[in-house]
Amino acid sequence: MSERYNQKTIEDKWRSVWEKTSIYNTDLSSDKPKLYNLMMFPYPSASYLHIGHVYSYTGGDVYARFKNLNGFNVFEPIGYDAFGLPAENFAFKNNVHPNKSTKENIEHSEKQLKSFGCMFDWEKTMNTSDPSYYKWTQWLFLKLYEQGLAYQKEAPVNWCPGCKTVLANEQVVNGECERCDSIVEQKYMKQWFFKTTDYADRLIADLDKVDWPKSSVVKQRNWIGKSEGTLVKFQISNSKSQIRSQEKNNKTESLKFMPHLVPLVLSGEKYITYRLESKEIEEGDVIVLINKETLKKFALAKIKKIEKKKIGDLNGNEPGHEKFNSREELYKQYEKYYNRKVNYDTDLWIYEFELQKFPKFDTDHIEVFTTRVDTIFGCTYLVVAPEHPIVDLITTAEQRKEVEKYKLETQKKSELERQEDKEKTGVFTGAYVINPANGEDVPVWIADFVIGSYGGGAVFADAHDERDFEFAKKYKISLKTTISPSNKKEDLEVRNLKKCFTGDGILYDSGEFNGLNSGEARKKITNWLEEKGLGSKKINYRLRDWSFSRQRYWGAPIPIVYCDKCGAIPVPEKDLPVLLPELDIKEVRPSGTGKGPLANVSEFVNTKCPKCGGNAERETDTMDTFVDSSFYFLRYPSVGDDTQMMDAEITKKWLPVDMYTGGAEHVTMHLLYARFITKALHDAKLIDFDEPFLKLRHQGMILGPDGKKMSKSKGNVVIPDETIREHGADVFRTYLLFMGPFEDGGPWNPEGMKGIKRFLDKVWSLSQEIIENTKAENPEDDLNSEETIEETALARTIHKTIKKVTEDINDFKFNTAISAMMECVNELIKVKEKLPVGSSSFVWRSAIENLTVLLSPFAPHMAEEIWEGLGFKESIIKASWPSYDKDLIIEDTVMIAVQVNGKVRDQILIAADAKEEDVKKQAYESEKVQKYIDGKEIMKTVFVPGKLISIVVKG
Repeated sequence: MSERYNQKTIEDKWRSVWEKTSIYNTDLSSDKPKLYNLMMFPYPSASYLHIGHVYSYTGGDVYARFKNLNGFNVFEPIGYDAFGLPAENFAFKNNVHPNKSTKENIEHSEKQLKSFGCMFDWEKTMNTSDPSYYKWTQWLFLKLYEQGLAYQKEAPVNWCPGCKTVLANEQVVNGECERCDSIVEQKYMKQWFFKTTDYADRLIADLDKVDWPKSSVVKQRNWIGKSEGTLVKFQISNSKSQIRSQEKNNKTESLKFMPHLVPLVLSGEKYITYRLESKEIEEGDVIVLINKETLKKFALAKIKKIEKKKIGDLNGNEPGHEKFNSREELYKQYEKYYNRKVNYDTDLWIYEFELQKFPKFDTDHIEVFTTRVDTIFGCTYLVVAPEHPIVDLITTAEQRKEVEKYKLETQKKSELERQEDKEKTGVFTGAYVINPANGEDVPVWIADFVIGSYGGGAVFADAHDERDFEFAKKYKISLKTTISPSNKKEDLEVRNLKKCFTGDGILYDSGEFNGLNSGEARKKITNWLEEKGLGSKKINYRLRDWSFSRQRYWGAPIPIVYCDKCGAIPVPEKDLPVLLPELDIKEVRPSGTGKGPLANVSEFVNTKCPKCGGNAERETDTMDTFVDSSFYFLRYPSVGDDTQMMDAEITKKWLPVDMYTGGAEHVTMHLLYARFITKALHDAKLIDFDEPFLKLRHQGMILGPDGKKMSKSKGNVVIPDETIREHGADVFRTYLLFMGPFEDGGPWNPEGMKGIKRFLDKVWSLSQEIIENTKAENPEDDLNSEETIEETALARTIHKTIKKVTEDINDFKFNTAISAMMECVNELIKVKEKLPVGSSSFVWRSAIENLTVLLSPFAPHMAEEIWEGLGFKESIIKASWPSYDKDLIIEDTVMIAVQVNGKVRDQILIAADAKEEDVKKQAYESEKVQKYIDGKEIMKTVFVPGKLISIVVKG
């Protein structure tokens, strides 16, 4: 073997061996204990994988190699999250078709991944944009649809004008698109949703089942945002308010529906109604929808379009009219409903409408969710979300212009932007409601910090909330305090409105609840409001249902067909996949109209209804990439089986994932969605577990050499390919994990690579010396000799290192594991001065074998080469992790410094309990020390046990 380590030759050699032998392909049927070790798969959305990928994958791979050497059957697959905005935006930026750029990026990514030295099972790789994969994405949709967990509705959504599509709340960061940084706008659109809110409680509770970083558990719990409080009814005060419809002829217009039609209206399936009477309403008006039989209001709707025709103009194909076999039958139905004669020339009005956000809304009161009902006696105003439908009904004529202007401004902001900690704005509606606690009229304002989708879209405001306090001061709204803090000085400041007190305290000016503490008052006031029919206990969640439909091309088509006769019909499972049509680059770009590119492809859109066989149209939205990644870990073990998404036996054996490694930024998106999907499939009895990832570890962020986040514009990006070419994968892997704690990351320092290179060179040189000596010596000679103090020290150093590295890798403390190995190598080199390799080859061979196995998870290529040099025929991956001797690591020897006239001249190994006279004798006999004391008078010798011996000489 060569004395110098040629990293390129050796790494190329072992990559080739691994690939030819498929050594990392897992036998999923093995009886060994399993470890499903998974790293978050990459987006092939750039021409190369970045340093963050190497960092994450190396950390996860070191753990996998460690567990493999400890007897586990490790499954470590890798694939590509290839659909979605990231890949499509990259393609458009480079004016290429997303299919072409994705394939090219995957080819390059695969070369990079193989150069990292990870033990990936390439037999189980997958690509989410391949029909063989997205067939199962569509299958997943059908399963959730069958469970009632997938639905479509008109809703306010986050619209990215740059990407020209809808974004989930989680994809909006500081009011901007996480992908293109465009300012996100609010739009009302018909979208597909998954009912994540159905699982809110379980998503919170089951976090106790998993071993995740505490910060991630807290972050996900807060994102779901469970709040327990009170739902309070504030009656609209007719003495000071006017319902908009009352401004017209002093009556409330409405549309009445037969009971069997109410569910169809609420589901959005029925949005057009045909009437023989003209309503005094206009396009844009918000009106009440009423159950004709019970006369109860069941929804609010905005009129989108009004059209007048003759009943004879109907052709029988209109929604709801297909059931009539003849015109006479249709006329009879209208005559029965209206109790009047109908003929060809009878006038007919067609009203197209859209449901408002609040289907359970009533027009005589506003519902408010609060966690601080103890402050309700101090309520002096109400704040409503600008998008709340009550706003259109209660705003007075004098305030309408200002209110409409403010509503338009709000539509340009995302939910997250509206909740930012900045100065709040608002507008008075001119309306008032009655405080149910004291009967006082309080004004109703609108403000963008109140979100329509949370807590009923309204809050009551008082002097015990910082935001309410500042808002009232700004707009000169009166304030009233009702909670007293325990500190008298503070209480005086609070009562004089010099300070806002937000904590719990003692109630005053609160009627029969005076003197109660806040906690007790919340319970009693809630019960009191319940008895009066003005309130009830309520649990609220911050979590919203998952909006997953996208108006883009590069995604899995949603397997739904729309039939005029049958409605929305799911595509049968046997007909999956619904293939994404091959389009020209010009055809795949989004138009920004609210419809995706597929809407313009007639060959795709036009189809037959799976239920009746009639003409139908396909859904033209595609699914968000987070749907693809929400179940990919379930698919990996069954890749290659095209007959089923999951092989039941293999899935039962290998799932859930034992260790998952990836970025903490995915806590409120991918990790939440994957947990929801897993629970849904568990409830469908398709799997027997309900948590996908038992253990989770996050890598930190690798910053540029300047300490800033890496970006091309800053010129501080480190490209893995170049670094691996220059330094080798082993140096790169080891340095990345040596930089600092894995969860912290840190700034990239090219100089640091040199230190790791020196360390590995030391290991290499030591190993070559031992290999050469073990060839020349007979190891059996060592067995018959008595163990020396140096041999004991050598063994102790190795066993202490085994203990430290074992514990640290298990805890993902890779930097300290590497540090321990560095210290070990330095100690071995010191021992070698006292115990030459040639004099004790058996002990040295044992030491290098153990050290090589310890190092192999970090520097697998070098370890393989050393292992082969030691004469082993099988790969080091087949070796066993060394165990340590508990008795041996107890220190009974210690290395101390020998000083002569204050300067260190040698290091000697002594027994930990050695007597001073014995230590002096050993120090005086040291060859390095003798040349400084021979022929000189020893004036004194000072011995500091366990540390040093200092000799003072004269002459």
